[in-house]
Amino acid sequence: MDSSVKVLGGLGSIFIALSFIPYIGFVFALVGFILILTSVKKASEYLKADVLFKDFVRGIVVYIVGTLIALLFGIGSLISAMHNGSSVSGILLILAFFVSYVLSIVGSSFMKKVFVEMASLTGNDLFSWGGKLLFWGTVLTIILIGALVAWIGWIVLAVAFFTTEEKEQKLA
Repeated sequence: MDSSVKVLGGLGSIFIALSFIPYIGFVFALVGFILILTSVKKASEYLKADVLFKDFVRGIVVYIVGTLIALLFGIGSLISAMHNGSSVSGILLILAFFVSYVLSIVGSSFMKKVFVEMASLTGNDLFSWGGKLLFWGTVLTIILIGALVAWIGWIVLAVAFFTTEEKEQKLA
């Protein structure tokens, strides 16, 4: 991989790991995902594996859709609670959590698939470990330890990007 893939992916992973910081964490996450998206695009071109970029985009889209659906149900819950205080608001909140949780798992499974494939193409097993930690961290968010596991996954991915060997691209 070339140095731009390493730097963009490594910095993107670090920015996402910093997304827990109050007030500016969302900006870090957004910038991080853009950097990693660019890095994965360049890596998929370099490694001649278009599926990497396509699956990464699918994962991000599923995450975004899950978040938007959860927000809509959450807002609906608040509106319902303000107007009549019925149990509908509680049901909407549970539904928002469930939809967001399931779609987060689906999105992270796409990302895991991308990083496992990058590990096999680059020979750097840290990509596989990072992807698996992201996936299992998402699954385990239900018992709160998952956020820490996913955070460690982003750190491992940063190390994976930075430690991947640079190779000259072979001309066909």
